[in-house]
Amino acid sequence: MDSLKFVMRLNAASCISFGLLFIGLPHVVTTFLGQVPQATIIALGIGLLVNGLHLVVASRRTNIRQAEVIWFSLSDFSWWLATLGLIVANFWITTPLGITVAVIVAIGVASLGVAQLWILGLQSHGHTNREHLRAFATSWMAFPMWVKIWLIFLNGVFLAAFVYLPDRVAEVTLVAYCATAPLLAGQIGYDGGLRRILALAHLVPWIPLLLWLVIAADGTSYTTLLTLTVAICLAFDINDLWRFLKGDRAVLGVSSSLRG
Repeated sequence: MDSLKFVMRLNAASCISFGLLFIGLPHVVTTFLGQVPQATIIALGIGLLVNGLHLVVASRRTNIRQAEVIWFSLSDFSWWLATLGLIVANFWITTPLGITVAVIVAIGVASLGVAQLWILGLQSHGHTNREHLRAFATSWMAFPMWVKIWLIFLNGVFLAAFVYLPDRVAEVTLVAYCATAPLLAGQIGYDGGLRRILALAHLVPWIPLLLWLVIAADGTSYTTLLTLTVAICLAFDINDLWRFLKGDRAVLGVSSSLRG
């Protein structure tokens, strides 16, 4: 069986299984997770069933449609982001066991989304896994030195949050940092390298983070540094996304049009 079809059917099995669970035992799911309204659980169950059946139909096509695969992966990433958002907001998903299971499920769902885009990228570019990784390395090496230094600094600021745990700012920061991982991996896998649209992987989770940091500012040196760093990063990302929308869509290292 084609590897992409296999992953899509695995995704379908996951959606249908959870959909049936949510529709059949909404009160159990609500109690397990914390405070999610039963009506919301049932609605999610119906949505999961529809998505699962769509995945089955799409995976049975002779020629897989790229747009459908992208849609399914975006749905998977939405589940991932929504789960993290609810947990960090202490909303609906509130029991310790519920949080643990919800995170494990979300990681599995996000992984399926990444796998779908990665395989689609391999097929689109005619790459092997090794060639795909080599293309990513070529893109990274094509960055100007100052960009590499900036990215290392950016990641260092986020990872420094481990030092301040269990501080609330540190917890929220690390959740927002982890939230970008499947978004970045999926886009890189699909493109076979780095393009300016990667900015979305930062913009989606880090705009809410920046707003929260401004509102919850505690005056500490770390929070101030983090807020400034995130704000600068988002400014770069908005510029990258604008340039992408204006037509600057080449993969870095493949064309010189991204250098600048």
